Amino acid sequence: MPEGRFEPISHNEGACGTLAGVLDTQSRLRTVRTPLRFQDVRGVVALCMLLPTVLHIGWHEPVLPLLYSWMIQLGLLALYAVLFGIDFQHVRTLAVSRRREVQAMLRPELITLVLSIALCWTWAGLAVMTGALALIFAVRTFLRLAQSAIPSGLIFLGSFIVLIAVGTALLMLPAAVPKGSPLSLLDAVFTTTSAVSQTGLVVRPTGLMVDDSGIPIAGFTRLGQVIILIWIQVGALGVIVFGALVASLLGGGFGLRATQTLAEGTEHGWEGQLSAQRLVTFVILATHIIELIGAVFIFFSWPQTWDGMPGDFLTLGDRAFHSVFMSVSAFCNAGFSTTTDSMASLRVHFLPHVVLFPLIICGSLGYAVLENVWRVMVARARGRRTEDGVLIRLSLHARLVLVSALIVYLVGVLVIAMGEMLQTTEPLRLILLDAHFMSINRTTGLSTVDVNNMGGLSRLALIFLMFVGGAPGSVASGVKLIVVSVLALTVWGTIRGRTQTTAFGRTIPDDVVRKCAALALVCLLVVLASTAGLVLSEEGNAAAMPSLETLLFESTSAFGNTGLSMGITEELSPAGRMNLIVTMFVGRVGVFATLAALASVGARRRPRIEFPSERVSIY
Repeated sequence: MPEGRFEPISHNEGACGTLAGVLDTQSRLRTVRTPLRFQDVRGVVALCMLLPTVLHIGWHEPVLPLLYSWMIQLGLLALYAVLFGIDFQHVRTLAVSRRREVQAMLRPELITLVLSIALCWTWAGLAVMTGALALIFAVRTFLRLAQSAIPSGLIFLGSFIVLIAVGTALLMLPAAVPKGSPLSLLDAVFTTTSAVSQTGLVVRPTGLMVDDSGIPIAGFTRLGQVIILIWIQVGALGVIVFGALVASLLGGGFGLRATQTLAEGTEHGWEGQLSAQRLVTFVILATHIIELIGAVFIFFSWPQTWDGMPGDFLTLGDRAFHSVFMSVSAFCNAGFSTTTDSMASLRVHFLPHVVLFPLIICGSLGYAVLENVWRVMVARARGRRTEDGVLIRLSLHARLVLVSALIVYLVGVLVIAMGEMLQTTEPLRLILLDAHFMSINRTTGLSTVDVNNMGGLSRLALIFLMFVGGAPGSVASGVKLIVVSVLALTVWGTIRGRTQTTAFGRTIPDDVVRKCAALALVCLLVVLASTAGLVLSEEGNAAAMPSLETLLFESTSAFGNTGLSMGITEELSPAGRMNLIVTMFVGRVGVFATLAALASVGARRRPRIEFPSERVSIY
C-alpha cells in the first residue's frame, strides 16, 4: 500500500472478540442479508436482562431483593441461550461460504454467552455479562443503521442524542445522587451532555460533598460518578470509532481525520495514516494503556490530605477509583473532577504539573499523531528508516500539529504570565506555574487558579486558547490546531506574495485551505450566536446579571468543550442552560456531522459543470 493512502477494511479476516472484530464482521452485512430469525428478539431479551440490575442498584433501597433479581436474569439468560441455539443451528444449514461468514459474525456473541453461563452463579458476574450482551446488540443496531441509506452524518448525530438520552435516564436514578438532593431533568441533560462532549461544565459538583458528620449532602454518589466516567469514555471513543467506520463504508477513499478532518471530506490520504481496522485497534489499546499508566501515577501522587479532598476518599478502593476517574478525565480532556475545587488546592503540588500534564497533551494531540510518533520512535530504536520500501517519518499532519501545539502553548504561557504580573503581587514562581497549567489546560477545564482572580489579559488569552482547542482526530474540540496553522501559513504566504500555502517543503491543497477558512468562520459564528443567546436569556436574570465578557467566556468554553467557567454556570436560567447544552453538542458533533453527511452525498453526486471565474476586490 503506498504511503499516505487509506487502506479499506479487509473482509476476509476472521472476527475476534474485540470491538475491531465486531466492526469487521458487521461490515460484511452491507451486501448480505442475515438469515438470523431471532437476532432482534435476543436484543430485546438482553435489554430486559438489564432491568433487574437497574432496579437493584438504581435506588438507595433495592426495589427487588437480590435473589429475585438473580432468578429473573437467569430465566431470561436461559431464553436468550435457547434463541441463540435455534439461530446457530439454522446457520449450519447454509452454504459453506455463507455459513462461515455468519458464524464469524456470531462469534463475539457466542463467546459472551458462554462467559455469561460460566459466571451466572454470581449475581455480579451475570450483571456484567448481561451488559456485554446488550452492548453487542446496541453496536449491531448502530452498524445496521450505518449500512442503510440514511446519511452517515445523521446517524452520527443520532447516536450522540441516544447516548445523552440514556445517560440522562441513568443519572435520574435516585441512587446516583445523595438522599434529599434530587437531580432535575434539565441538570441531568446538562451533565450528560457535558460528559459526552468532554466539556466539564457542571451545574453541581461531581465529587461527593459531605457535612461535618460525614453524611452525603450534595454532588454525585459513586453510582453517579461511574455513570459520568463511562459516558466520558464512550463520548471520547465514539467519535473516533465512528470516523473509522464511516471511512470504511465510503470505500476507503477518505483519509484519516477521525473527527473534524474526516468530516472535511478530504479524498486523499496523508502520510502515516492507518487502515480503519488498525485505527480502531490502536485507538482502543492506546486509550486504555495511557489511562491505566496515568491512573497508577496519580494513585501514588495523591497527598495524604488536602483542602480539596473528596468526601469519599477513605479507603484504598476510593483512592483507586478517584485515580482512574482523574486519569480518564485528563486524557479525554473532559475537565470533570471529583475533588471539591478542581486542582486549586494542589496548585503547588507536582500532580497537576507533572502527572496530569502529559495525559492532557496526549489526549489533545490526536491518535493519528500519537501513532505516527510511536511508529517513528520504534523504527529509530530498531535502526530502521524504511518499511516496505517507504520512508518512515513524521507526516506533514503530525509536524503541523506538534509545532502549532508548542507555539500555542508558549504564546499562552507568555500572555497569561504577562496578564498576571500586571494585576497580582503573587511570586513569579506561582505565576509561571499557573500560566503553564492554564495554557495547556485550554482543552480540559481543570484549573489551578480561579478564573475570576485572573487579569483581563489572561482571560482574553484563555478565550483565544479555548477557541483554538486541540488537534483533529483527538478528544479535544475547538476550531482545531490544523485549521489555525493552515490559515496562519496562508496569511504569511499571502504577505510574502505567494500563491500557494506551504509548510515543511509541502504544498497544502487549496481545497483544504478553503475548508479551514469555512470551518473557522462557522465556529466563530456559533460562538457569537451562543453568546447572543446568553445575553438575551440572562440580561433579565436579576440573580446573575453577568457581564458580556463572562458570557463570551462561558460560550467559548462550551463550544470548545473546555469546561473553564467564571462561576456562572450554576446560576444560569433554564434557557441559558439549554443554550449551553446545544453549544456543547454542536461544538462536539455538529459541524462534523453536517459535513460528513454532505461528504457522503458528494461521493455519489459530483458537480457536472464549472462556472467561469471573475475577480473581486478585497481591499
